[in-house]
Amino acid sequence: MIESILSEVGNFLAGARAMTAYWVLAIAGTLFFGIICLLSLFGLGGIDHADFDADGSVLDHADTGYLDFKLFSLRSILAFLTVFGWGGVIWGSRGISGFLLALACGFVTMLITASILYFTMRLQSSGNVRPEDFAGRSGTVYLSIPGGVTEAGKVVVSCGGATHELSAVAEEPIPTGTPIVVVKSIDGQHFLVKKAQ
Repeated sequence: MIESILSEVGNFLAGARAMTAYWVLAIAGTLFFGIICLLSLFGLGGIDHADFDADGSVLDHADTGYLDFKLFSLRSILAFLTVFGWGGVIWGSRGISGFLLALACGFVTMLITASILYFTMRLQSSGNVRPEDFAGRSGTVYLSIPGGVTEAGKVVVSCGGATHELSAVAEEPIPTGTPIVVVKSIDGQHFLVKKAQ
């Protein structure tokens, strides 16, 4: 009975429907993967760059945490689907063994892609602005700070050749447009600021 089930599964995986699915995955995966790579090449992809986001925290790289190795990301999943699809197109006629071979190739490609992204981000990390680098920098209040070091507002600060929007707290209320100085990073996500003298 198990042999007959395996035989039916093998016949299905070697059949026309499975081959159509392999072709769809291969072509769609290749197209989307190519588009993302082209966008990144022209600086429009934006999914591999780490920076500070609107609340001052470190942005995550596209679907993987900043400097955290994560297997499942947009690029690694697209790489898996693409190679799995092409593996199915090449070996799909073998049934179960072809499916497993395509699956293994897709998984290895996903692992390689995730590793490349992880190590690329680690190489870039030395050039990125750290939260402590903002201490002593001048800026302007973008969204008024209520004061009392409980509720946050927004400030705009230049650091590392770029302008960053940070989540900021202050001991006294500071209205929008007021020049400020960053005193320190509180937790890497919020910054204590004071009015510029």
